Amino acid sequence: MFLLSKENIELARAEVLALTNAANYEVDDNILILDTKEERLYARLAFTKAIYRFLFSCKEDELEKSLKGFDWKSIYDENFCIRTHGGIKQKEKDLASYVWNSVEEPRVELKYCKTKIELFKLANKIYCGKLLHIVTKDFLKRKSHLRPALHPTSLSPRLARAMINLTGIKKGDVYDPFCGSGGILIEAGMMGFKTIGLDINDYVLKKARENLDYYGIRYVELEQRDALTLKKKLDYVVTDLPYGRNTKLTLELEKLYLDFLKLLDEHLVYKAVVGYPDFVDFKKLIKKTKLKLLHEFSVYLHKSLTKKIVVLGKS
Repeated sequence: MFLLSKENIELARAEVLALTNAANYEVDDNILILDTKEERLYARLAFTKAIYRFLFSCKEDELEKSLKGFDWKSIYDENFCIRTHGGIKQKEKDLASYVWNSVEEPRVELKYCKTKIELFKLANKIYCGKLLHIVTKDFLKRKSHLRPALHPTSLSPRLARAMINLTGIKKGDVYDPFCGSGGILIEAGMMGFKTIGLDINDYVLKKARENLDYYGIRYVELEQRDALTLKKKLDYVVTDLPYGRNTKLTLELEKLYLDFLKLLDEHLVYKAVVGYPDFVDFKKLIKKTKLKLLHEFSVYLHKSLTKKIVVLGKS
């Protein structure tokens, strides 16, 4: 059971599904339930708060019956506590009595709890899970203004990480053909993937190298190059396209975007996740290729820009 961030539930849900490849799942607001054994991937998630072993769900008036009927011995480990969220009427200490009366040598531990049971009320339904993993927010320490080489248009590390996850990559190389100061490369490198970054601007490439070295990213290649001259197969592409708002520049960028999509059409092996400015009609451009639009998401950045995150695959 995944407790998703409400910052962007749609993106959070897609990120989990891309990594788990789950065909069947249940969704209720920011709760996502599915079968998966991909526990090693939990730490990669950017828009998930915590992961639980799903125990049961019930209507609010059936909660005590469900607590009484559950086999608490099957999930109990050394000690326990119960926490409730969303306005559940019963007190936590009263709910804990069902566990206390079901296991041998029960012990409540609030701070260093081995069996943390949490209940979430959504509308008139309650979900119960045993906490497995809290997703840390270490990526917040890698925000653009905290890096040694600042670049004002760099993606947030959370969004960069989510974009990488949307490819579903388990192994392979990550290419960023417009890498700028290296935000996407940093997150891919932190996940353990070999990364290849290109940029036509030598100045920002130097910033990328400084940032990558600062975070100890070693499996990376940087090259000053026009991305459109690439002639090799590209496993996974994750990039945030350059943008500008004046009319002339927008027309020039649309040509750049189309030429880039044609490059992907020819050389992409698996998936690409691309960030577009919201004022560009990317669907019109994609239709001029054989690429398949798999998903799209809107991410609000500030009052003058909403980013469109687009997942592309081979047709």
